[in-house]
Amino acid sequence: MSGNLPEWVQRSPRYFYAAAVLMFFAYFALGVYDIYNYTMPYGEQGPIRLATFRVMVDSLREAIYLFGTGVWVQIMLAIWARIRPTPKSEAAE
Repeated sequence: MSGNLPEWVQRSPRYFYAAAVLMFFAYFALGVYDIYNYTMPYGEQGPIRLATFRVMVDSLREAIYLFGTGVWVQIMLAIWARIRPTPKSEAAE
């Protein structure tokens, strides 16, 4: 994409994609860490598995949201590059 937009704006979808991956692992690791710190080793495993699954779903939801935001920004930038007026050269006049 080219245009009169700053370079960091044109690269912003990549930042969202990277943030999606990082946030997935961060949410998952922190959630699992909390689960295993608040449970007893001799407790039932069913609730622990359910809580771990819930952490995984929440992490995936956040990652999908960030990824979707990156896709949306990329689409908006493509539309911007397509509809912005192109400067006319002097030879064409």
